Amino acid sequence: MSVSDSTDGRRNPMRAPAITRLLICAGLALASPASAQDEEAIGGSIQGAAQSGELAPALPPPISLFPEQQSSTSDPDAVMMETVPEGGIAVRQLEALSTDSLGVLDTFTGGLPVDMWNGTSSELVEILMPKLAEQMPSVAMRDLAERLLLSVARPPQSRPQEDIFVDMTAIVPSAIGFTETDADIQGAPADPLNEDEATDLGILERRVATLASMGNWRAVRALLDLVPLNAMTEPLEITRTDLDLVEGNVDAACTEAQARLAFSDNPYWQKVFAFCQLRNGNTAAAYLTMDLLRESGTDESAFFWVAELMAGNRPITPSGLDRLSVLQLAMLRGAGRPFPVALVQAGDPTLLRMLAESPPLFVVEEDDPEEVRIERLRRALDLRLEAAERAVALGSLDPEVLRQLYRAEGTYQELIPAEDLIAADGDTARDDAVEQLPEDEILDLSNLPVSTPVDRAELFKLAEAQTIPIARAEVISRAIDFARNDRGRSGPTVLTMGAIFGPLIETLTPSSDLVWFAGNAARALIGSNRMESGRAWLDLSEQYARTSIEAADVAAAMWPTDRQLRPTMTNRFTPLRFKRWEESRSPGRLPGDKTLILATLSALGESVTMDDWFSVMDRRALVSASVPAPHIWHGLVLASENGRVGEAILLALLALDESGPAGVSPLVLSHVIQSLMGVGLETEARRLAVEAALVQGL
Repeated sequence: MSVSDSTDGRRNPMRAPAITRLLICAGLALASPASAQDEEAIGGSIQGAAQSGELAPALPPPISLFPEQQSSTSDPDAVMMETVPEGGIAVRQLEALSTDSLGVLDTFTGGLPVDMWNGTSSELVEILMPKLAEQMPSVAMRDLAERLLLSVARPPQSRPQEDIFVDMTAIVPSAIGFTETDADIQGAPADPLNEDEATDLGILERRVATLASMGNWRAVRALLDLVPLNAMTEPLEITRTDLDLVEGNVDAACTEAQARLAFSDNPYWQKVFAFCQLRNGNTAAAYLTMDLLRESGTDESAFFWVAELMAGNRPITPSGLDRLSVLQLAMLRGAGRPFPVALVQAGDPTLLRMLAESPPLFVVEEDDPEEVRIERLRRALDLRLEAAERAVALGSLDPEVLRQLYRAEGTYQELIPAEDLIAADGDTARDDAVEQLPEDEILDLSNLPVSTPVDRAELFKLAEAQTIPIARAEVISRAIDFARNDRGRSGPTVLTMGAIFGPLIETLTPSSDLVWFAGNAARALIGSNRMESGRAWLDLSEQYARTSIEAADVAAAMWPTDRQLRPTMTNRFTPLRFKRWEESRSPGRLPGDKTLILATLSALGESVTMDDWFSVMDRRALVSASVPAPHIWHGLVLASENGRVGEAILLALLALDESGPAGVSPLVLSHVIQSLMGVGLETEARRLAVEAALVQGL
């Protein structure tokens, strides 16, 4: 559709029907975002038409699904706009749209700026993005990574090539005869670095692959659903099939593999097809497919190992097995075989999710005695619970799945004789005993264990069963106290406990009789990114701090968290509040806690003085701590100073790596916080500071 500008007065475009003008405006807005001047002109035309009675009240402008593309030509006439004088409607030549710009988030829905890659080369992104940690124990880190990978944005551009070569024959005449001629270059063998150029991933494919490696398959599906069919590349199709396998849609994966075999020679589809044949009991055909794979040069010992397991054989586990693909995990799950313990301990997010969502995976022989069957079943159930907790901590599993597993804990009593269950647990059936106890006796939690996944399942069920708010708060507080003292060494952190117990805490109303619970409630809710609910408990402790000793103690202990969360708090803090917080900490942990708080407050812009640091000045001048490589450290400085948002986030996540904000030294954490503050990500920087304090038990 085009709009003609008739300057000779023969046609007035403003006399067109009102609905026609609306369609023109909507079509142009969807085609290309208008500039500020364009929006002002369009607004003027609509307002004028409305006053003349020709137009209904203005509708909100449509949302552009693609960012504005930079012109690839230097010809100013190529992007020249025709303007209708009376209407102010602009016509702009459309640029080619790239699938690399696709995203599910924009600035109105929590996404990053559309120009976040300005000044960053695509080559740098291709180097850094695959290096992102698969295991991010931080909610704030995963949120940053997800927004980086799901935001609508103009893709980064290739850096300009600089010609650093000189003509040696012009400088050194004796070099004549030793320079490469065109014929020499044409006859030279191919550069081995470019042999895999055809398999290089584009920015969109790289984003999808990174999300998949982190186990964020929900985001993978959201991004793949946006890709047009004619833009689906084979790497994207493979990831989509992996997604079906992760979610248990094996029939869909088999249908896709069978269709792809007709026109693709990628061995991935043959391996999926062999899996489907084994799954359907067609072992002979599966072996034929595997023979074809071997003949074509496929030498993947892990795949043939799991295929033999599916066929009912007992192959030797390959040596050096350190990772299984999604397909191989699906094959193990389909065979009912337990996942290798070493791989479970390594904590691959996708493996942990698939293990948590599978029925108990264990193997027994026909001649195994009953006690062996019972023990293997119990181990499989315990391992599934542990995997689910760790998957929630890494963000690859919905916490509701873990809560369902908690609720189901103990239901396998039908498979295990009651006397064996009692002997194994070292306790009588606690569920029945708890139900028979009066409410006031349930509140004695001093001897209730929390150290194992089964213990935490029992604690969760106990908390969910309470109908009196104080009783529920008592049970939940027991779980939070364990996480604060344990600090992630043998169980979930406060962040994970918040994800598990958050919905139960939100059933409680902040009130004066629960002021003692305000600190733990705020820790759990804020740690699981339920900020508004968490602030309500912080406000409760401040409200009663002058009249209640318990409230005053909570307010003093939570002062650093409250201070770190408030963007307006960049002035000098009150020394008295800081002193009261110091008194709330144990003497043995105070120096380390104080160093962390002062370092993060300083990075957030607080006025920290030498007097504040004085009490820790007698500690060692040099402290052994891991720091990022110099190119990451200084690259983060440069990205922050030059306002390169996407690049700064990439480097910040690399600096924190798998340790997270609570695992790196305060020096590294403060450096990351300052860099994120420099590119306008103050809220995200403050969340990292708060998470570090919460996981450390503050």
